[in-house]
Amino acid sequence: MIEKVVPTLAALALVPALGAQAPAAPSPSAPPRPFSLDDLSRVRDVREPQISPDGAWVAYTVSSPDTAEDRSKSAVWMASWDGTRNVRLTTSKPGEHTPRWSPDGRWLAFLSSREDEHTQLWLLDRLGGEGRKATTLPSDVDDYAWAPDGKRIALVAEDADTAKPKTPLPIVIDRFQFKQDEGGYLGKQRRHLYVLDVESGKTTMLTPGDYDELLPAWSPDGKSLAFVSKRRPDFDRDSNWDLYVIDAAPGGGAAPRPLTTFEGPDNDPDTESRPAWSPDGRSIAYLQGGPLKLIYYAVLKLAVVPAAGGAPRILTAALDRNVASPVWSADGSSITFLLEDDRAVGLARVPAAGGAIERLVSGPRVVSAFAAGANGKLAVLASAPLVPAEVFALDGTTLRPLSHQNDEWLSRVKLGAVEPISFKSRDGTAVNGSWSSRTRAAAPAGASGFPRRSSRTGGTRTPRTYSPQSTTWWRRDSPIPRGWESAGGATAGSSRTT
Repeated sequence: MIEKVVPTLAALALVPALGAQAPAAPSPSAPPRPFSLDDLSRVRDVREPQISPDGAWVAYTVSSPDTAEDRSKSAVWMASWDGTRNVRLTTSKPGEHTPRWSPDGRWLAFLSSREDEHTQLWLLDRLGGEGRKATTLPSDVDDYAWAPDGKRIALVAEDADTAKPKTPLPIVIDRFQFKQDEGGYLGKQRRHLYVLDVESGKTTMLTPGDYDELLPAWSPDGKSLAFVSKRRPDFDRDSNWDLYVIDAAPGGGAAPRPLTTFEGPDNDPDTESRPAWSPDGRSIAYLQGGPLKLIYYAVLKLAVVPAAGGAPRILTAALDRNVASPVWSADGSSITFLLEDDRAVGLARVPAAGGAIERLVSGPRVVSAFAAGANGKLAVLASAPLVPAEVFALDGTTLRPLSHQNDEWLSRVKLGAVEPISFKSRDGTAVNGSWSSRTRAAAPAGASGFPRRSSRTGGTRTPRTYSPQSTTWWRRDSPIPRGWESAGGATAGSSRTT
C-alpha cells in the first residue's frame, strides 16, 4: 500500500519545488476580438499524453512558437486526473519532449538537447531533485521504451557522423532513396536499437548492421523486443516493412527473427504506431498495409500475429477505414485503436478474437493520440475545428477536460465559423473532407454572399479533417483576409475524404 501512495505524494511535492505554472484563468472582462496574425504565435500545441502507473497524473508536452528565435519551444507538463491541477515540470531553453513514465512511476523520462549538442535521454525523479542525463551517445536519441522491470530502456539512435571537415564535402549519391522530407540528403548512417542499463548508465548496441530498426516494444516478460525494419537488399526501393523479434538479454547476440512476410508494409514507421504485445506475451498487434502497388492509398488494417510466428489475423478486414495506434486491454480481451472516418478521427475498440467494432469516441473531432492506464483509464488528445488539441479523460463516452492550455486565449479571440462541405465527383460519388471558413458571421450589406478564396491541397494522404490544422484560421501559410470566406478540399485520393 505504501508503494502506491508514495508516487502520488511525491508528484504533489514537485508542485512547489518546480515552480508550478498553470495556464491563466480566462478573464470575462474584455469582449472577444477578431483573430489576427499575431494569434498564430499564441496557440499552444499540446501533444503526447502519458498516464502515470498509479493513474493519478497525465504527463504531456506543450509547444509554442518563439518568434524571436524563429523556432518552437516545448516543455513537459502534467495534469491531475481530476483536472484540478496543471503543473509545468521542465523549463530549459532547448526544451523537452517525449515524456514516458517508468513502470513503477518513480521516474519521468524525456528527451532533450540541454547540455549537449545531441538529443539525449533524461530522467526526472518524482521523489525530488533535478533531472539527470541518462545517455551520452554521440548522436540523437530518436525514440525509447521502458522495459517492464524499469531497469532497462530500449533506445533508437542513429550512427554517429564522425566526418566533420571544415569545408563540406561533395554529396555522393549512391543509394536509391537519397533524400527524405525534412531530413534532407541521406547518408550511410542507420538507426539502431540500444539497451540502456538505468543504474549503471551503460549502453549496449543490440542491432548492428546496415539496416534501420525502429519502434521498439518490450515483451511483457522483458526478454524480447519487437521492432520494425526492412532487412533485405535494396530496401530503399519499396516500403515493405516487416515486424521482427529479438532476444533482449545483455550479450545475447541472437539474430532478429522475422514475424511477418506480407508483400507490403507491416507497421510502416510513418504511422508512428508501435507494435503492441498482448498481456500474456503470446500475440502482437500491428498495422498491415496493402499491396506495394497501392503505395500510400492502401487502407491500414489492424492485424494480430502470434509472437512465436505464424499467420496473422486481420481484425478489421471488413472496415474500409484506416486504423492506428493499437493498445491491448489489461485482460487481453480487446484492442483499442484510432479510427479514421469521414473527416474525423475517433477511438474504437474490437474484441481480440474478432467481432463487432465499438466506437468509444466519435463525432466531428480528431483524436490524435491516447494513452491507457490502470483500471481501464484512457487519456485522449482531441481537437475540434475551433478548439486546439487538449488532453481529456474518457469517462465512458464522455470527454472530460484535463489540460486547459488554450482556454485563456480562446476566451479572448473570436474565430470564424467553420462548416463542413461536400462535393460530387463526375460519377456522382460524394466526396467529403472539405471545409468552409468565414471571418465574419454575415455577408457584407447588399452582397449575395462572401468573396471566396479557394484553397486546394492533398494528393496521396493529405487529409481535411475536423481539426484546427485543417482550417485556414490555423494555417500560417494562408490566413483568410477579413470579410472573406475560404473553401478548401482535398484532392482525389486523399485519406479520410469519403
